[in-house]
Amino acid sequence: AVLLRLWAGELIRVYRLFFFYLTADFLLSLIGLRIPYNTDLYGQFYFTAQTVKILIASFLVREIYSLALENTPALARYGRNAVGYILGAAAAIPCIVVLVDSSGPGKTYNFRRLYFMFEQTMDGTIAIFLIIISVFMARFPVRLRRNVVVYISGFIVWSMTRSVAMFAANRFPGDRTAVAAIGAVQMYAEVGCLLFWLIGLRREGESRTAVVGHLWNRAEAERLTDQLDAINRSLERLRRK
Repeated sequence: AVLLRLWAGELIRVYRLFFFYLTADFLLSLIGLRIPYNTDLYGQFYFTAQTVKILIASFLVREIYSLALENTPALARYGRNAVGYILGAAAAIPCIVVLVDSSGPGKTYNFRRLYFMFEQTMDGTIAIFLIIISVFMARFPVRLRRNVVVYISGFIVWSMTRSVAMFAANRFPGDRTAVAAIGAVQMYAEVGCLLFWLIGLRREGESRTAVVGHLWNRAEAERLTDQLDAINRSLERLRRK
């Protein structure tokens, strides 16, 4: 229903990666239902599907930074670049651990453990970036399109829930009851996000704007706005040098 809303409202032109991410998640979930659980084929599918979603989510975070900072283009460019560099470094951490841990002769490394390490590292790093942008939006009185506010707010909850659920599930790998309970909580949260997007994302939301962050003190809000503009100008001058 959310995909149809984005398509019918011609919002996929603006939120291409968001539409692509939800489409991939939907199709991969359907494919996963057709594969028997606890089989080698399901394991291979899981590794492939999660890698695809992590890669798309990495680019999606860059899109979120661009939208949240669209009124300060120099700061948006800096944020996008920082996301790309740090996520690339985070992806290399598990590989470095493997090289160190399996350096002895005859040692082999558990692929599942390696992949879960990669998945947790990437999910955790993405969550950190989403926390940073959340703090920014709460701190500075930025004016954004209403659809942008709905999109970013929902995806922050969506991604943070997945990150926490993955971390918790990997703490109880052999406890099916705990894993099932964690999965149920994650699914309820994701359904809530989908309903939030379904109700909030509309074509007219592109023309309506909302101010987020620091609305309780007008004088302080104006000071923070000037501060944000000054940071943006400084980054722009630095880029030109």
